[in-house]
Amino acid sequence: MPELPRAVVVSAVAGRMRLRLPAHKDDAAFFSRLAQQTLMLPGVTGTAGNPLTAGLLVRFRGAPEAVLAAAVRDKLFRAAPPASHPAVSAAAKSLAPVGAAAFGLLAALQASRGALLPPAATLLWYAGSLLRGGGVPDTDPDG
Repeated sequence: MPELPRAVVVSAVAGRMRLRLPAHKDDAAFFSRLAQQTLMLPGVTGTAGNPLTAGLLVRFRGAPEAVLAAAVRDKLFRAAPPASHPAVSAAAKSLAPVGAAAFGLLAALQASRGALLPPAATLLWYAGSLLRGGGVPDTDPDG
C-alpha cells in the first residue's frame, strides 16, 4: 500500500488551516484532485490548492484535528495536528499580551493620524485575535 502524502500544518486559526505538501510542488493535477477530495471531508466548507507554493488552504467547521483524522481515514494525506508544537504555542501565548498592546498602540497612532479604515481597524482586529489566543491571521491569499 502506498504511503500517504505528508502535509505540514503551517497555520491554523478557527475555521481555517493552511497545509504544505512540498513533495508535490508544481503538480497542478495533484493539487486540483486533492482540493476536490478534501472538500468532501466532513466539516470542510472550502478548499484551494496552489501547486506553485505546494499549499492547500482548508476552510472548515469544527476542530482541525477532526479534518486531519478524516484526511487520513480517506487516504488523502497525513499531517500532525496544529497543537503538536507546544514550544511554539507556549512562546506565542506568553507574548500575546505584548503583541496585543503593541497593535493597540499602533491602532491609536493610526487613528490619531486620521487613518481609521483600514489600518486602525485592522490593528485592533489583530490585537483582539492575539488576546483570544488565535494569533495574527494568515493573510496570504495564495495557498
